[in-house]
Amino acid sequence: MLTSFTYRSLSSLSVRRTIKYPLWNSANIRTTYSNEFTKNELLRRYNTEHSSTYFDQFRYLRHVKDAPTVPLSFGLLGLVPFAAVPLYMYSTGIYLPDLAFTQLAYSASILSYIGGIRWGTLLEESNDWKKYTYSILPSIAAWFALLMPGRWSIVWALTSLQGFAFYDVTRPGYPLWFKGLRVLLTAASSLTLLATLILSFVLPKKEATTNNTKRTM
Repeated sequence: MLTSFTYRSLSSLSVRRTIKYPLWNSANIRTTYSNEFTKNELLRRYNTEHSSTYFDQFRYLRHVKDAPTVPLSFGLLGLVPFAAVPLYMYSTGIYLPDLAFTQLAYSASILSYIGGIRWGTLLEESNDWKKYTYSILPSIAAWFALLMPGRWSIVWALTSLQGFAFYDVTRPGYPLWFKGLRVLLTAASSLTLLATLILSFVLPKKEATTNNTKRTM
């Protein structure tokens, strides 16, 4: 005899499940979700309740394997301008401020791109001043990175990349594979900036001179 009843679970999410099955055969269980919440919404709620410390974000690295080929490929290729700068200076044994500035400028463009991603996710939502304000902060941080003097500009760019990545990864709204890819790319780019910063202390510097101005990073 088929026994039918309604079982309400995950009350905090208000998800309704209707389960129909013979009591003696659990293989015939059929679960249907109402349209009130989608799978993405469940993930949003889960992500909201987790990842509150810096190191928690690294658990998303296991989802990198699920990343689509195109964004994964472009993401990894995007690390080349980051890594090329310290590798070249290390190979030549000379710290080049102009070359370091190109890495800084590239970091600024990446920060602006990060803000654009967040802005794009808000286009279909209602006007939310807090969320839209956050989406322009990476661009402002990028601008400050270009204005800061010397090594402070590298430090600012590095901490900005880390800070915005941590905020995005620990907030709902992005696929898990994107969060894993974001953690991976941010960690790699931050290491290259750190390498450039260290080289600025240990390698002899070649001053960058343009007409009557001189810049040393």
